[in-house]
Amino acid sequence: MEPTPLTSAAASGAPSTGAAAHLAASASAHTPQPSFWPILLAGGIGAVFFLLFLTFLGVPMAGVLLVAAVLYTLVAASGWANTIAVERRRMDRVQTNKDLTRGFFFFLASEAMIFFAYFEYIYYTRFTGTVWPPAGMPKLATSMPAIATLILVGSSFVLNFAVQAFLRGKQAMAKNLLLLTIAMGITFLGFQGFEWGYLNGVLGFTVTTGAFSSAYFIMTGFHAAHVTVGLLMLSLVYWRMEKGEYNNEYHMSMKAAEYYWHFVDIVWILLFFTLYLF
Repeated sequence: MEPTPLTSAAASGAPSTGAAAHLAASASAHTPQPSFWPILLAGGIGAVFFLLFLTFLGVPMAGVLLVAAVLYTLVAASGWANTIAVERRRMDRVQTNKDLTRGFFFFLASEAMIFFAYFEYIYYTRFTGTVWPPAGMPKLATSMPAIATLILVGSSFVLNFAVQAFLRGKQAMAKNLLLLTIAMGITFLGFQGFEWGYLNGVLGFTVTTGAFSSAYFIMTGFHAAHVTVGLLMLSLVYWRMEKGEYNNEYHMSMKAAEYYWHFVDIVWILLFFTLYLF
């Protein structure tokens, strides 16, 4: 009896054509091309924090260099994002989506731990102190922060509607709702900037006033930085929607931006309760 090609391949231990194709696809899904963008991005982020420290100390020209470092970091982040988008077109989309989704949730978990450390600091300081807020600290008004909170929380619902509209094939509605989400995020940052200016310039409530003020500016500033990153992610999603790069099976970065935005909103709700109400 003549052996069939299938039995011959099995007997020799050689993979079949379908198995070989699956192995090749799996290998391509796990072997991204070398890129210099992560190194450039890491250098930019390090420079931003270093120059931020120098600006706080009042070093001449540190502010100008800080702006340059921020722009450099944005360019590096955009370059890396574009590289990932191009690579994904050549990879196994199903496996790549699983890997990226898993990795993104690990990233969100690490971000949550950073915020947890800030919350731990302020609650420890509060419950171990005799008076809270410390003497000399102004009472924070809640009206404007409450409006900003409603805007940011509302933007999460708008973004969810945008994603659902896209999945239903309503591209124009999805784009308009995405732009509305971006506008609401920018409005929230405007409220936050006004709050900082009022506290700093009118009430003399600065980062060096005391334990509560340092916690306030560090936590709200760190959150505002995350809102800014979220706005950049949403802008990139809008740009890719305009280019027609998404479909019902290929839109992981859109979902990642949505998850990130919801995460930012949840953190702000906790911040609002901790800093303004509790």
